Amino acid sequence: MGEIIKAICGCGFQSKELKFGAGMEDFEHSRTVPAISMTTAEIVELDILAKFPNPQLVPYTDPQLHDQNCTCTPLQVFDTFLPTAGNYCPGCHQFRLRFESLGLYD
Repeated sequence: MGEIIKAICGCGFQSKELKFGAGMEDFEHSRTVPAISMTTAEIVELDILAKFPNPQLVPYTDPQLHDQNCTCTPLQVFDTFLPTAGNYCPGCHQFRLRFESLGLYD
């Protein structure tokens, strides 16, 4: 089961609703995580199990997008962890972005 999440920062930046994880139909071959586009600075969905991922997208599971001093509890789907706080914000360029769970999807 996957989660519907949203990225929010105190600077006012907000993403659209995003999927994190996978549904019952595709969990064996697909795993969606939020990612930042290096060309548009938009937060989008990225399938990290895709055979040919877009090289312009950096997933928020990458440690370079997370404040390593943050001790937040991550969201988890299988062996994929997403920090819930201390993430890089494309709006203010600080590590203040948080991911909030809005619900589950199947």
